[in-house]
Amino acid sequence: MTSFVACGGTTAVHTSTPPIAFGITGGNVVGYRVSIQPDGSIRSTGSARAIRRQITAARLRQLRDEIEHAHLTSRSCPGVLPDLARQFIRVGRRTVTVHGNCDAAFTRVWRDLARAIALR
Repeated sequence: MTSFVACGGTTAVHTSTPPIAFGITGGNVVGYRVSIQPDGSIRSTGSARAIRRQITAARLRQLRDEIEHAHLTSRSCPGVLPDLARQFIRVGRRTVTVHGNCDAAFTRVWRDLARAIALR
């Protein structure tokens, strides 16, 4: 089983710390991607609308820790129609996608990311 690994443990921002990205792709909806940069700034593309433009370093560390401890893996849930979009979370070069709503840990992390940036 592969999982995300959080980078850095200090309050300083390291240029080697990758952004956290999440969003939806595929299916019959307009996809989007939101990224939280190592300095806490937020960028979005597609149909996403983030209310916050910045999160604190402490909140970013909490999110990274949550991702690391969730041990997320990609999966396709049974019985999900192909026209339903996939949700994804990406840290560095590692992307985890879930098609459906059968992974409680992934859903919790994804929702916490959306709440952190006040996704609309």
